[in-house]
Amino acid sequence: MIHQESGVIQIKKQGSPSVLEFVSTIIAEPAANQVVLRQEAIALNFVDIMFRNGTFPLNNFPATIGVEAAGVIEQVGKNVTDFAVGDRVGYFFSLGAYAERRLINASDLIRLPDNVSFDEAASMMAKGLTARMLIKQAYSVKKGDIVLVHAAAGGVGSLVSKWAKALGATVIGTVGSAGKKNYALSHGIDHVVVLDSEDLVKEVNHLTENKGVDVVFDGVGKATFSQSLTLLKNGGTMVLFGSSSGEPAIDKSFLDKNNINLIRPSVGNYLNDAESIKLASEDMFDAFEKGIFGTINPTIYNLRDASKAHQDLESGITKGSVIFHI
Repeated sequence: MIHQESGVIQIKKQGSPSVLEFVSTIIAEPAANQVVLRQEAIALNFVDIMFRNGTFPLNNFPATIGVEAAGVIEQVGKNVTDFAVGDRVGYFFSLGAYAERRLINASDLIRLPDNVSFDEAASMMAKGLTARMLIKQAYSVKKGDIVLVHAAAGGVGSLVSKWAKALGATVIGTVGSAGKKNYALSHGIDHVVVLDSEDLVKEVNHLTENKGVDVVFDGVGKATFSQSLTLLKNGGTMVLFGSSSGEPAIDKSFLDKNNINLIRPSVGNYLNDAESIKLASEDMFDAFEKGIFGTINPTIYNLRDASKAHQDLESGITKGSVIFHI
């Protein structure tokens, strides 16, 4: 039996970033249908914060959070036929990602194209598959649409903006501070509203000549939701896919009165089997190859500095994708 050492981030309780501890553990041989994955790049997603701070409960401690990474298979267990030692793979939602090495079910893995690096894969998979779900499944963006994207300088928001623009939409993005405006504009966004210094409703009404937008993609929630509803055309669509600022209050009578279609999608509902994941992944990697995502240059932290990275993401300092190296 082979036992390999792995550095991991563990939490003994949920709370502030200070609960994240770097420790050394032993990885056992893979069980049936599992592999040992040596991880080369690990993603930091906002869902990690929710697992850390208690928004999403965890029952067993110590726990290792993180849901997305990319690396190389080092061992395979019995019954694993689709992958072999040496394969380059990634995954977009499997708890336990903050580790140098880990056991993972082979069914969670996605084979990486040769032209996609580990850093690009870890930066792209969860966010890219979420973006695809939003603009092609939750709401099918079409040429001529006017689209409002909140947190347009963030990981998901930047990809939604770029992909919607490539589909022929006019994209209005929002950012939290002036320092992120040029970054958002560099994605090809048509207009950017700076929320800490500009009035969202006034600016968007001016840009649309009071005609409203066709769809809002909102991963922020409480801080943006109510105002955004008033900016939708009659019959427009609100896609609420996150709540980084808290859960919004939803006025159903306003939705009914203005024929607003409220959608609260989750990737798991759309990508619920191997075939749907395969098709979505191929479409995402194809968009990347065509240049729709532009150049992916993630912010990189060492995994030992996970606490600092969490602080920076929560405080709004980071732009685009954030990943860890070992």
